[in-house]
Amino acid sequence: MSYEEINIEEIGISREDLIKLTGGYTVPQIIINDKAIGGFNQLLILNKEGKLK
Repeated sequence: MSYEEINIEEIGISREDLIKLTGGYTVPQIIINDKAIGGFNQLLILNKEGKLK
């Protein structure tokens, strides 16, 4: 699976902007197909459920 890492500090996105964009306040925030799925724990759950392909 390919991915793109974006450092929010390097491009000037604030924590408040992150919350507005994703609804989440933790880092990392995972976005798949333009949909925010949450943080790392949510990514692990999706993987365990076989929903990542």
